[in-house]
Amino acid sequence: MTDQPDIVVVTRDRPGTATVTLNRPARRNAWTVPLQRAYFRALEDLVADPDVRAIVVTGAGGTFCPGADTEALQTYSDTGTTNPAMATIEQPEWFPLLVPKPIVAAISGMCAGVGLAQALLCDLRIAAPDTRLTTAFAKRALPPMHGMGPLLARAAGDAAAADLLLTARTFDGTEALRLGVVNATDPDPLARALDLAEQLAATCAPSSLATIKHRLVAPWLDRVRDDVESVDATLDAVLSSPDFREGLASLLERRPPRFPPLTRDWFPATREE
Repeated sequence: MTDQPDIVVVTRDRPGTATVTLNRPARRNAWTVPLQRAYFRALEDLVADPDVRAIVVTGAGGTFCPGADTEALQTYSDTGTTNPAMATIEQPEWFPLLVPKPIVAAISGMCAGVGLAQALLCDLRIAAPDTRLTTAFAKRALPPMHGMGPLLARAAGDAAAADLLLTARTFDGTEALRLGVVNATDPDPLARALDLAEQLAATCAPSSLATIKHRLVAPWLDRVRDDVESVDATLDAVLSSPDFREGLASLLERRPPRFPPLTRDWFPATREE
C-alpha cells in the first residue's frame, strides 16, 4: 500500500491556521501506516510554515477515527507481527507532542483506540456531545498501545485512566468533558475548534505558545516515550496469541469475546522458593 495524495487534506481557511483532515471516509478514517505517515508529514510541513500559528485536526465524513483499520489488524493476526513499514516513518509515535504549535482536535463520530490516542496527543480537544469514545484495547486482548496510559492520565487523571482502560467501555462526549478527556463539547466541534485556533493565532505570541506547550508536555514526554517503547517490545507475542485472534474475531463478528482465564504463570509468587 502506498500513500494516496488525498489520504490527508490540509486547508487554510482561517487566518493563521491550518486544518488537517484525516481523509479515508470509505473506511471511516481507520488508522493505517500510510495514514500515520501522511498525517505526521503534514504536521511537519505546518511546523515549517511561518503563516500557520495554530492547527486543527479532524476527520472526514463526520468521524474522527474509529481505531486501527480492521484489514490491517487481520494482517497482524495472520502474520503475528506489526507492519514493517512502520519503521520507515521518520517521526516518533508521540510526534504531535513535539510540534511547537497548538493542535486542536475536533472530534465527532467514533474516536477509539489509536484514534483516541491521536486526539490525546493534541493540546486541546473539542467533541460533539454524542461522540463515542473508547480505549478498546482490553476487548481486543491488546496492551494499552500508543502511550494511551500516560496520555489518559495526563488528560483525566489516574482514576479515570484506570476506569477507561480496564473497562474499555464506550463513553460519550458529555462524559468525556466531565472526566477531563476533552476540554469542551459543541454540536459543531469543527467550527468551535476553528474559532479557537483563529483566536490563538490572532492574539497569542507564537513564541509564548511554543514555550507553554513545551513546559506542559515536558513532565510527560519520557513517560509517553517509555510506555510506547515498552509496549511495542511485547507486540509480536501479543499479535500471535490466541487471545488477540479471539479479540479480533469478536470485533469482526460483532459478538462478545470469549477469552480464557489467566494461566498460573501470570500470578506473582506468594512465597520464596
